[in-house]
Amino acid sequence: MNMALVAGIAGFVIGLVVGLVVARLRKGKAPAATVDSGKDWWESRKSLTGTQLQILQFMEGRKEATIGDCQERFSFIPDRELYYRLEQIVLMGFVLRDRKDGEVAYKLNAEYSGTVEDDKTVMLPNG
Repeated sequence: MNMALVAGIAGFVIGLVVGLVVARLRKGKAPAATVDSGKDWWESRKSLTGTQLQILQFMEGRKEATIGDCQERFSFIPDRELYYRLEQIVLMGFVLRDRKDGEVAYKLNAEYSGTVEDDKTVMLPNG
């Protein structure tokens, strides 16, 4: 098979997948993910960057927050970077994205939240 044809087909498929993901994100819905009740949250948590971990800890204390709340709390992070970091946490399943009063809102995943709250070694901030 011609290499150019293979590359063209691969590029088309990748473009199609990226296009579908972007379209779902623009609608305010994350791509459907399978719920893995056996997920090792602690192993996944270890792979977070320092900034992602700070954002997740903020969400652990709040349970839910709008993008505006996050921008206010993390004003030292440029908006685009903050959104990117939040989306990574969403894709990893720690946080769910939704719309609330016309604004993007994030909510701690109940399965993960229950794991954190049941672990007495984790100190959650009050309020």
